[in-house]
Amino acid sequence: MIGQPLTRSNLVRKFGFLLIKIFLLGAIFGIILLTAKSFHTGYKITDKPAAKIAPSIPKVTLDSIFTKPNALAALDQNNLITLIATGDVIPARGANWPATKSGDFTYNWKATADFLKKGDITLIDLEAPLRKGCPLMTSGFTFCGDTRHVQGIVFAGVDSVSLANNHIGNFSQAGIDETINLLETNKIGWSRPGHLDIHEVKGVKFGFLAYNGVGAAFNREEMAAEIKESKGKVDVLVVSAHWGMEYELVPKASPGVAPDDPAEIAHLIIDSGADLVIGNHPHTVQGIELYKGKLITYAHGNFIFDQTWSQETQEGVVGEYVFYLSSEASAKEDKAHLVNVQYHPIKVDGSYQPRFLSEKDGQHITNRMLQSSQQIASEQ
Repeated sequence: MIGQPLTRSNLVRKFGFLLIKIFLLGAIFGIILLTAKSFHTGYKITDKPAAKIAPSIPKVTLDSIFTKPNALAALDQNNLITLIATGDVIPARGANWPATKSGDFTYNWKATADFLKKGDITLIDLEAPLRKGCPLMTSGFTFCGDTRHVQGIVFAGVDSVSLANNHIGNFSQAGIDETINLLETNKIGWSRPGHLDIHEVKGVKFGFLAYNGVGAAFNREEMAAEIKESKGKVDVLVVSAHWGMEYELVPKASPGVAPDDPAEIAHLIIDSGADLVIGNHPHTVQGIELYKGKLITYAHGNFIFDQTWSQETQEGVVGEYVFYLSSEASAKEDKAHLVNVQYHPIKVDGSYQPRFLSEKDGQHITNRMLQSSQQIASEQ
């Protein structure tokens, strides 16, 4: 049979048919491959790429505090916020002498300031008014510090000062007012009943309140109401509490001096809306308690003071509280979560200059805190 003449139009037509066949065969082959993949892996053609899974937020436990700190490497480091809190700061009596005599009012802070400055917020309990012309004393229980001690407070990077304790009023309301004016002039926040101190870090509002139960009972009704109201103004509410019997391993009431049970007050503070309780006054370290997912530290011990008459009163801890800003938090959830806590042991001897101890030399202090914590837990 004689075929059609091989014209240009015939060649174009045949080449077109060939391209169509190749395209159809390629499509069929692609469908076969996708079907096989779906059969073996469970992959659906319509599946969207998996969403990025947010890292789990670590929980603070006794074990994470005293044995194995939580690993934070998987978290966004830009979302970590560190609060540092010390024990009692009393630049009075013997602790007032070195700075006043030398004229160097950064003296008491020199060995610890670099660490304290690292906190996004650093909190202290100032348990003595700062007064111009404060007399140098070596004894007695009427405390004051030279006004120039504010230079050391600034030097150490302190952001917020609790003024709720049993010695801040030793020189009457005038001494308190002089101290507040001094702090405000130096742009340092302060807290006591009726005064909420707010600091914003990375979009998170931290609020600070402070209450005293030494020398008088806590006003429970007013305290609970103020905490509840303040929590509505901030994301994280930290409450400082001055309480309990001195020199004890576990928190307890001191009849006639500090009449309230610290554990009972701490629970009321948390129930009212606080996220973290920072306790002081016993002048020795005490343990911690985890209550309804919130942390209570009952006593950090001494930080700057002249109680050198026993080993326990020369020792304390600086608390490091790390919060994580959760970008996934809903309106009903906490914006920032406490994800790690560490206690750094210090010693303040006759130099009245606290210094950090090595892990080995300070282990007995954190062991004391752990022992106290376990006893607190067994009594609840």
